[in-house]
Amino acid sequence: MVTMAHLTVFRKPAIMGKIPFHALSRNTLRAMKPTGAAVAKLKSEQVLESCAATLLPLVRYLLLEGVNYPLFVRALKPVFAQAAQLELEKSRVKINDSSVSLLSGLHRKDIRELNQSRGASVSHAGPVASLVFAKWVSDPDYVQKNGKPRRLPPRGPAPSFESLALEITQDVHPGSVLKSMEAQGMVRCEGEGRTERVVLLKDSFIPRDNLNEMLALFAANLQDHLAAAASNLRGDHPPFLEQAVFGSELSEGSIAKLAGMSRRLWETHSLEIIREARRLCEEDQGCARPQRFRLGNYFYATAIAAAQSQGAASDTGSNK
Repeated sequence: MVTMAHLTVFRKPAIMGKIPFHALSRNTLRAMKPTGAAVAKLKSEQVLESCAATLLPLVRYLLLEGVNYPLFVRALKPVFAQAAQLELEKSRVKINDSSVSLLSGLHRKDIRELNQSRGASVSHAGPVASLVFAKWVSDPDYVQKNGKPRRLPPRGPAPSFESLALEITQDVHPGSVLKSMEAQGMVRCEGEGRTERVVLLKDSFIPRDNLNEMLALFAANLQDHLAAAASNLRGDHPPFLEQAVFGSELSEGSIAKLAGMSRRLWETHSLEIIREARRLCEEDQGCARPQRFRLGNYFYATAIAAAQSQGAASDTGSNK
């Protein structure tokens, strides 16, 4: 295995001290210099090591849910096949079982089986409840003058919960959406008859009581975060926003203050982004080559001993 140690050894004075520099022939120097293949192998090993380190929290969760190594490896086959197809398509290389097999490392038999049983894409669409929430807190038709979400009648013409849900999708009945959000503690129905109103109880969409919703958001958020980071590593231009502020040697009280501050700032600025995105979306109706976006935010803290075991930073600063 080629490691950093094999490369740095060529720079050690002790090595050069054994043979006078002027006595080294070109062939000797060429033999001491890492080949292009060795450098490429070293880079791939560095990339693999870094990517594997990012999986530690995920693997811990998988183990808790009964997903072991063989199951996880089996699930990676269609992911590698799809990724290879996307890279071949981007490079305008003919896509067939052989080219996908060569790039992905999967056996052609596996490729054929995956093609025959091709199902849902790896990507995930945003859950209906989260889209209803986003529109409710940002659309002028559903927001009061003070910026707070309106109390909506459950049925009837806009603005009502029924009209709100139907503007998001007509594939799911508004009553089903309402029951789902009630079960998650997102909304509450108050009053009866003509005075009945649906009240939004949350200021952010975190479906803690609905595993399907949480997993869908988890997959979509993490997938786009990784896509942005990987794009930046590839050197794509322009680079995506992908930055973090980090620190250590802080008390639990200080961490709590920073966590609260982060949430308050996010609530304010995320609403600004939602409102502007809605305005631009209406303005761009029918545009050529439409695109989508996702802006995320996270805050994580843990004891330093645990953080260091996962390779976390042990200083204070930011990365850009």
